[in-house]
Amino acid sequence: MNLSEGKTVIEFEISETGHQIVEAKINGKLLRFILDTGAGTSVLDRGCLSELGIEETLNVENAAGLGTSDHAMGDVEVHSIEFGNALFESPGFVSLNLDHEQVAGGEKGVHGLLGSPFLLNTKQLSIFQKIG
Repeated sequence: MNLSEGKTVIEFEISETGHQIVEAKINGKLLRFILDTGAGTSVLDRGCLSELGIEETLNVENAAGLGTSDHAMGDVEVHSIEFGNALFESPGFVSLNLDHEQVAGGEKGVHGLLGSPFLLNTKQLSIFQKIG
């Protein structure tokens, strides 16, 4: 049985901190994301919004989790995210300052987190660990 038949296969790397990192494109830019099954939404780092041409509107709510509840959260509109040949429209992101997460990406850093709602709604993705 071929588990990846009819699916887009995405490889992830494991960073030195043990985080699973995948690459995807938003607005034609290659970005790095932490797979975060505990996150209630997907997040783009506020620091990369300008480069992506994405505008942010600050939300009245703060993000919970992340060890605190005082992270200012922004609303952003991401039209699509691309993994290889698979395009997912209206993936649902918010923006946060992810400076505290940059160590997880090593020298390359990270541009965001892919949370459980996105991962549950993209059943045509098969995500495997990169070997070698």
